[in-house]
Amino acid sequence: MFDEKDFRPHPVRMTKVLLDPGSYVISAARMKTHDRVVATLSLKNIVVGAPIKDMGFSWGPKAKPGAKTDKPITHGGGIRGINYNLFALAQRGLHPHLSVIDGFEGMEGNGPTMGKPVDHRVIVVGTDWLAADRVAVELMGIDFATVGYLNYCASAGLGQADLKKIEVLGEPIVRHIKKYKLSDSIDKQLIWMKPAG
Repeated sequence: MFDEKDFRPHPVRMTKVLLDPGSYVISAARMKTHDRVVATLSLKNIVVGAPIKDMGFSWGPKAKPGAKTDKPITHGGGIRGINYNLFALAQRGLHPHLSVIDGFEGMEGNGPTMGKPVDHRVIVVGTDWLAADRVAVELMGIDFATVGYLNYCASAGLGQADLKKIEVLGEPIVRHIKKYKLSDSIDKQLIWMKPAG
């Protein structure tokens, strides 16, 4: 994984099941805003859930000596790093085959853990994970251009991100858009759009 603090690759241990070509990966994600990548949906749910966490790993007095988690490595040391790493892992095949994004009760604000509930009553399901994440972003009233990792994936052709080319069954998207309040850190999150320097 790339780390923007030292511009070097770092090894990360990942679960074999999610990387096995014979596996069928289902991402059951909640529609949420995020404090680093604007929104967390089906791709991020799988990628950040894939790193190995040793048995006995925890913080504080219950921590087992030597136990560790590789999850922080995927965060890439900052906004640019996490956006790039999400894209890089998706490009290597670490992505869901079926996306189920639960927006019955979404989360807005300082997600992924400190947000507030949104009574939205929608669900997005699809076999093109990028199309599903793209529809979810639209339903949340978020400008797709602000979500770095999804834009990288769209540019690389990892799925369909053009709403005009995504077949939506059921109610039209426009009838169910609910503008989610973004994280307080949104201005800092948009640094991925600017060249590093």
